[in-house]
Amino acid sequence: MKAFMEIAANCLFAVPLLAVCGHMTPARAEPLACDDGIKTAFHPDVDTTVVAVRLVKKGEELAAQDVPKPPMVAAADLCLVKLLVGPGVTAEKDSTARSYSQGIGIEVWLPTQANWNERIRNYGGGGWVGGGHRYADKIGSKAPAIVNANMGYASGTTDAGQPWYQDGSFTFLSDGKVNAEAFRDFSVRAMVEQAIKTKQLVTLYYGRAPKYIYYDGHSQGGRQGYKIVQDYPELYDGYMIAAPALSIPMFGTTALYPQIVMKTDLGYTAANKPEAAAFAAKVDAANKRAVAACDNAGLGFLLNPFQCDYDPARDAAALCAGVAGNGVTGSNADAATCMSLKEAIALDKIWFDATADGSFDAAQTPDSRDGKSLGKAQLWWTVTKGTAIGSLITSASTDAVALALQDVSYAADASTTSSIPIMNGSTIARNKWLELDYRGLADAVNKYVALQPTLFSNLATDKVDLGKARDLGRKIVVYNGLADDAIPPAGSINYHERVVEAMGGDAEVQKLMRMYLLPGAAHSSQGRAYTVGAQNNSVPLPKLPGNANQTPTREQDQFFTALVDWVEKGVAPGEIMLTSRDSSVSFPVCVYPQMTTWNGSGPATLASSFSCR
Repeated sequence: MKAFMEIAANCLFAVPLLAVCGHMTPARAEPLACDDGIKTAFHPDVDTTVVAVRLVKKGEELAAQDVPKPPMVAAADLCLVKLLVGPGVTAEKDSTARSYSQGIGIEVWLPTQANWNERIRNYGGGGWVGGGHRYADKIGSKAPAIVNANMGYASGTTDAGQPWYQDGSFTFLSDGKVNAEAFRDFSVRAMVEQAIKTKQLVTLYYGRAPKYIYYDGHSQGGRQGYKIVQDYPELYDGYMIAAPALSIPMFGTTALYPQIVMKTDLGYTAANKPEAAAFAAKVDAANKRAVAACDNAGLGFLLNPFQCDYDPARDAAALCAGVAGNGVTGSNADAATCMSLKEAIALDKIWFDATADGSFDAAQTPDSRDGKSLGKAQLWWTVTKGTAIGSLITSASTDAVALALQDVSYAADASTTSSIPIMNGSTIARNKWLELDYRGLADAVNKYVALQPTLFSNLATDKVDLGKARDLGRKIVVYNGLADDAIPPAGSINYHERVVEAMGGDAEVQKLMRMYLLPGAAHSSQGRAYTVGAQNNSVPLPKLPGNANQTPTREQDQFFTALVDWVEKGVAPGEIMLTSRDSSVSFPVCVYPQMTTWNGSGPATLASSFSCR
């Protein structure tokens, strides 16, 4: 009866928004078998269908969505149940269009009765999500979800309402209008359904309710977790959130800014492949010089990139020989890496990020780099110095701009983007983004923000009042890489600072949420270092479940273990020690606002040479 009442409580809050909870299945005295009997037994509402039930045997190789070829291996017997939750996109009548969807696909991985640890650990998606969740013969889940099940957790994932993996084509209806129903599912409804349906199925399958329910998500999955924290915190006991894609209307739209700078100041864009590639090589060289100039500890990456004020226009070694810079004369004779003054200033603009007039502040302060405040005329923040931005130079990121302007013709075609180009039958026109100038891009940002409550179901995910989560005793652990090459970490810091302001200070926020900033860590749910020298095994990284870590111990699942101990034992996390994969460097990462700091003496390879301050 207790389990039934918990499910009922979850459904009652959801009815006004979603109308998803009809007939509710109470807990059974006896567990279910992993067979088609689940199709008959599980019918929580008229919109939910069990698509398939599959028994996965120990040792079976599994093609996870982000690991299309083995070696993903089931560490024990598992039951995979696939669900489809309607009604889907009712506005799209063309079943061949990528905007057509019959609902939200959900996969739930269930350990055997003996192996279940009586906990749920649902996993989030990434990018435009999608995947094979709704198809009986495919696997939509990413590798960490399967590893969660290997560890004994029941683990649910969702395609966020559309099956096309990492393809933003679903965001436009076949008539060219924005697919508002899809954004309803993508922004919020899919995660609510994921939480409710997983809990209902788990309670039915095992014959008892879970003791604890956790959310675990990275990137878009991090945004998904924050969305539930902000609006429906009762759905989970604890939230593990990494590199969250907060403020997509801002960072997603301004990701096109490098192309606007290049077009306006240098006379070419990603459409001009030789010129763009040559500029990208010069930017990479300047990035290396920025790290060398600001890396006082000698690590090869930056502990605090927000403190780095490197300016190529003031660096003689960055400028071509004889070029008059700002107070220096260029001395670099290598045509492949040296910059003209125009190129150096263009990079300064890109590092500053978008303004409506192409200006930048050469005297920008660390506080306006790290998210605490916007700089003069600055619209948003970009990735940090010391982070790879070559893809922003050689490829145009246009999906957000096309959505903001409600015109698919602004999307890039395959010749100008490395992403999956948007397919839509309303027009063959593409690359209208090439017509934008500084003001035009700024207008797109403002329009995307203004349309959030209507067309996009508040995809921005920026609600700062977390009082409900606090009052319920929920716990949240967040981490961001400071070399994130997809989502500017300053945006996450800005959100955290606004939460602190809204909720009465750091001490109050730390009662429910603790954030960590990871030097040298790039964008990856599996843990990935990025310095200007590319992959670097000497960067300390968190140990995370995934393809290379398929049966992790508590110590090999660091941040999530810290969350579990906070939720279940009341032990709030403090410093977390990270070690590089080659074991050459260790240091603590710190509860924000403290940051990992080299003490100024002692070998930078030893943890004792660092502190949190």
